Amino acid sequence: MSHTAMVGARGGRRIALVGNPNSGKTTLFNALTGAHQQVGNWPGVTVERREGRLRLDSGELIVVDLPGVYSLLGGGGVDQDIARAYVQNAQLDGLVQVVDVGQLQRHLLLTHELLHLGRPLLLVLNMMDEARARSAVPDLDRLRQRLGGIAVLPMVARRGEGLAQLREALERDFPQGGEPVPALYPAELAHTLAQLAAQTPTLAALDRLRILEGLAPPPTDAEPHARRAREEIRAKTGEDAADALAAARFAWAEDTARAVLPATTASAKERWTQRLDRWILHPVTGVPIFLGVLYALLVASFNAGAIFQDFFEDGSKALLVHGLGHLLLDAGLPDWSVQALAGGFGGGVSIVLSFVPPIAFTFLFLAALEDSGYLARAAFVMDRFFRHLGLPGTAMVPMVIGFGCNVPAILATRTIEDPRARVIAALMQPFMSCSARLAVYLAFAAVFFRGYGGQVVFALYLTGILVAVLTAWLLRRGPLPGAERPLALELPPYRWPGLRSVALHAWHRLRVFVMRVGKVIAVLGAILLLLPGIGWVDGGLRSTDMEHSLLAQGSRTLTVVFAPMGIGTEQWPAVAGLVAGALVKEVVIGVMNGIYQRQGETDLMTAYRDPDLGAELRAALATIPAHGQEFLHHLTDPLGFTPIGDRAASAAAAGADEATLKGLAAGFTDLSAFAYLLFVLLYLPCASTFAALRREIGRGWAWFSVFYGLATAWIAAGSVYQLGTFARHPGQSLAWLAMVLALIALFWWQWRRYGRRVQGKTPSHGLAQRP
Repeated sequence: MSHTAMVGARGGRRIALVGNPNSGKTTLFNALTGAHQQVGNWPGVTVERREGRLRLDSGELIVVDLPGVYSLLGGGGVDQDIARAYVQNAQLDGLVQVVDVGQLQRHLLLTHELLHLGRPLLLVLNMMDEARARSAVPDLDRLRQRLGGIAVLPMVARRGEGLAQLREALERDFPQGGEPVPALYPAELAHTLAQLAAQTPTLAALDRLRILEGLAPPPTDAEPHARRAREEIRAKTGEDAADALAAARFAWAEDTARAVLPATTASAKERWTQRLDRWILHPVTGVPIFLGVLYALLVASFNAGAIFQDFFEDGSKALLVHGLGHLLLDAGLPDWSVQALAGGFGGGVSIVLSFVPPIAFTFLFLAALEDSGYLARAAFVMDRFFRHLGLPGTAMVPMVIGFGCNVPAILATRTIEDPRARVIAALMQPFMSCSARLAVYLAFAAVFFRGYGGQVVFALYLTGILVAVLTAWLLRRGPLPGAERPLALELPPYRWPGLRSVALHAWHRLRVFVMRVGKVIAVLGAILLLLPGIGWVDGGLRSTDMEHSLLAQGSRTLTVVFAPMGIGTEQWPAVAGLVAGALVKEVVIGVMNGIYQRQGETDLMTAYRDPDLGAELRAALATIPAHGQEFLHHLTDPLGFTPIGDRAASAAAAGADEATLKGLAAGFTDLSAFAYLLFVLLYLPCASTFAALRREIGRGWAWFSVFYGLATAWIAAGSVYQLGTFARHPGQSLAWLAMVLALIALFWWQWRRYGRRVQGKTPSHGLAQRP
């Protein structure tokens, strides 16, 4: 695949930022390019690609932010493949390596590899403020000399310190070192490598190293030369080529770091880091601290976001739905087209905007946790629990966020470096009980489970977690195989998050959500919002009430599918709620309210004919202080469990009208109600979650989540009801259970067969394999 085709590329000079994870590379990228960025995927893979434009006096400079890697040689999956192919093959005017000066020796290992490329190189020593605080500032002149005179610039990227000097260096061609780089290898290795280079001139320097170290197969014509070079290295050093070359790299990095760094003792900050880590990384105290941090993240993200959510939703609905509908009616458009444009597309955009506040706060606090150095430690603490699923400890963070909303949870899986683990973690999120599902739970608890509603809701939350874990287990034994791997990661020092860098990071993630995920939500929303307002009436498609709409007509037809879980044709409003819930789960109860109240005579065009936009906008603005007063209450109840057990409070919290509660009581039993809630928990992800899955892991996996969730929900809910009513119709229940067992056995056989076939192939880093 080509790595030189740019997304939105323009003419002009081009540089690439390269560096280790947590080096501050993306912070520097944001500081350089600001809002002039484009985000996409690398060709053929699901790894995010970021490219920005830097305007200089000498012209425009295109800046590419490569994935963070510790090495370019191998062992790091798709991120390494992308970075290596790009720095070797792309047309670049230079490379900028961002180095955490506090980890200079480790980062020089990557410098050693970059020096093989022969490309112009500029070294940015980031986090110099911390080096000054530790009295560990390197001798920059000596470092330049040892690296052959290349430019070496000090930097504090999160504060913008050193940016002016970097811009000045980028105004001209990269400063070229006039001095030879000291030997990267001992003489005995250097001679063998030079001889191999002369024999294989068409191979890139890094590819020759990868072949010698057994990380890549050699071309046919190079194989005998590579074999002789390995034999020669073993004869000279007594070690395998991989060990000898790695030892030489480590020795070079150690010697260079020792030559330019002053002798230091542990600073007060380092001592504080050690004291904190004794508690934060401890196997006993680390877990509750981690859960406390995530609790705070959940509360801050969703309850702070809730302060502004109604303002965004109601305000955008006033302008984009009612206001737009009024303009269209005045223009003389027919009712059905007004409903399509205003109620459909306008409503779809309104749904997107309603997600902005909680997602923005989630990104903001996640960026702060990353910048502080805590998130890496959280991964270490939780790794022992998730390793058995083939996942890193960072997979816990999205799962907890998923209790608020599945969309930011899926986007938070970007913190997982392994692409296979990232896909698994994303596919687990739709089973986390988001706050929208809780509204449905509360409505049913008000009618059927008043004495033990808390236990029922807890059981549903627990079921979601168990199904998510089962999903991860199945994926590891199917198309995404992987063994348990010990976690090895660098723990950055604790630091105060930089406000500017955190805000920029959160802004760019939010912009990706609105522009990429939001477009899909708006389109799906437009389609699904049309269904309750348009129907086939008098031989034509026209605006109608909800009871006679396409949604109602389709729901009556679909009730036969839900018969195994005790839902008959008289309960089609509940099925209509499920259909509408494919858009957003928040509308499930609202749709049932509209149907159970028999609003058949309601004129849906009323809101468009004479809207009071001023009053609607004032009411939307008034929700901000009103919800702000509720914030302190939500600190003790972030998931909203308080109303459970009180019929009136549960109904109010769920937004369920009395007519809806009576309709549910008349058509459901306790068992069929629980089966329905189980289906709500497990069935297909809402439109926004589907869009997030499609954006993050690809269209194929997003559709897999849809069908897998539907099948899991149908089987689980039907089995619960059939087992619970076994005494009433044993023959029917036995037939159902036999069919379910046969389907599960067939699925398992095909799943394992496919998994074995995948394991026998070279893994696809782009995860283009479709389930």
